[in-house]
Amino acid sequence: MKTLKNRYKNSKFQSKLMIIFVLTALLPIALILTVSFVLNAKNMTDKVDQLMINNLVRIADRTNLNLQIYTNSLYQMYQDELITENIKILMDNSSSQAVAYNQINNRLKQYNTADSGIRCISVICSDGKAVVYDFETDSYMNNLWKDYKDLRKIQPYKDAIHGTGSTITPTMTFQERGEKKHYFHISKKVFDADRLEQGSIATIVMTIDEQVLNSICNTPEQEEGMGINFPMTEEDVIVAYPDAAFSGVRKDPKMPIEDFVEETGLMKNKNLAVNSYEDPVTGWTFYNAYNKDFMLRDVVKAQLIYIMIGVLAIVGASAAIFCLVKDINRSVHQVVDGIKEVQEGNLDVTIPITQHDEIGDIAEDFNKMTAKVKQLIREVKEAVDRQKNAELRALEAQINPHFLYNTLDSINWMAIEQGEYEISKMLRNLGVILRYSIDKSNGMVTIKDLEDWIEKYMSLQQMRFEGVFTFEVHVEDAARKKWIYKLLLQPFIENAILHGLKDMDGDGLLRVDIGLSPGEDRILLIIEDNGKGMPENLVELYNDPIRAVEDESDRIGLQNAFSRLRMYYKDQAEWHVNSISGMGTVITLRVPIIDGGK
Repeated sequence: MKTLKNRYKNSKFQSKLMIIFVLTALLPIALILTVSFVLNAKNMTDKVDQLMINNLVRIADRTNLNLQIYTNSLYQMYQDELITENIKILMDNSSSQAVAYNQINNRLKQYNTADSGIRCISVICSDGKAVVYDFETDSYMNNLWKDYKDLRKIQPYKDAIHGTGSTITPTMTFQERGEKKHYFHISKKVFDADRLEQGSIATIVMTIDEQVLNSICNTPEQEEGMGINFPMTEEDVIVAYPDAAFSGVRKDPKMPIEDFVEETGLMKNKNLAVNSYEDPVTGWTFYNAYNKDFMLRDVVKAQLIYIMIGVLAIVGASAAIFCLVKDINRSVHQVVDGIKEVQEGNLDVTIPITQHDEIGDIAEDFNKMTAKVKQLIREVKEAVDRQKNAELRALEAQINPHFLYNTLDSINWMAIEQGEYEISKMLRNLGVILRYSIDKSNGMVTIKDLEDWIEKYMSLQQMRFEGVFTFEVHVEDAARKKWIYKLLLQPFIENAILHGLKDMDGDGLLRVDIGLSPGEDRILLIIEDNGKGMPENLVELYNDPIRAVEDESDRIGLQNAFSRLRMYYKDQAEWHVNSISGMGTVITLRVPIIDGGK
């Protein structure tokens, strides 16, 4: 130490200035540049990670929406009377089995579109008989499951038998003509509505190409910096992967995701960063793996520019360096401010590109990324709208038996000829109710028409349950010309009868009041009964606007009714349930006035 001090004292002034310059300028600048790089890199990494997670959430939403479309098709098949009736014929071992087989096969052909990705649809009876139509081979003989003698042993069938509602079976690998194919499956049990006690009579299995999911996770226009995205089940089974050879493969639970991605050969020898999102709907975990070095390349380039600027400043171009540093800082702040706005939810922010250097590249990449995120949001919204319309049609297209009109009329005349006038009255009311339900099934009616329908419907129910209750319908004159969705009150009235009044000894009362709220800006509907009431947990559930419309596997009863309210009127629909055990229930609805006469 003393030797160094002496050498400094004895050195030339120029050398001393160089030493002081190095100690007071170069080292602090180097330190500042290093700290700045670390902080900027960390900040940029945090922002990128957040954007990647947001992207995974949107991918999961798009996946769920696409799966819901397949599930809706499955429910259509589940409710298809032609399929159900012919399944029963197959299981009865009658001489009409060949006809039933052909009719099921022809109906299955109708449940496919050119871009759906459906490979085949299988109807597997509980006794082992099966009808499989393969859309790729356009054949029911040469199908994906041809190597299985008993389709009850395939995994999708087992999953459906042990599950409830629709069941998703993760990706399975098949060998066809020396080529590996990868498919996932959605299954649902089929029941005979007339004999529910015997359990399911068959299971419908829809087999779908894994590439449907992979195309959602990884779009062709996706930039290299976005990395790869893939979902994985709770059992560590890869559902879909950019390299199809790894779809359906079970990952070692102890193996980190980074090691697995490297092992697949994708993004090999890269500085990987991994983000994940666990989807509560499917239970799958969606992963994103990207190259941190690639995403931070512009930050590194910008840091080199800082060093050059520092060297030039030290050499003597202080003024020029100051202007350059100020300009660069302004550009960096624009990028950082833009990232902060995106983080706060503003996707309309655009960073102006005033230069074509590394900072300009960052701004351009940022603008492309926000545009892509906005596109994903638009696609999700469009899919949600399509799904909502499909659900609305499914909810309101419940009754469509036109052939029953003539049959009911014939039965009515038979009842009159036999002197059964009470039966005749029931048949006339039933005919009115059916016509009311079928005509303009997606439209609206006046409250006056609704009043007439309610009276006939409750009269029919009163006869059905042999007078265990009486009913009253009160409608304000000012409300009679207003328009309302025709089947809005039916599930509420039916629920009051079935769950509140049917077991009473003749002193039950069901009252419906319809009027206008104060200010006459909303329609007020009150359904009141003196039945047995509801448990406190159900009252609490139905008074929660979010939980009351949750999408359950069996959408029946009041959850169906509240879901319908929300789909008709969105957030403008209000309701309140008040119920006391042993005393009765009051349900109050408030909906906006809509001009349905146009």
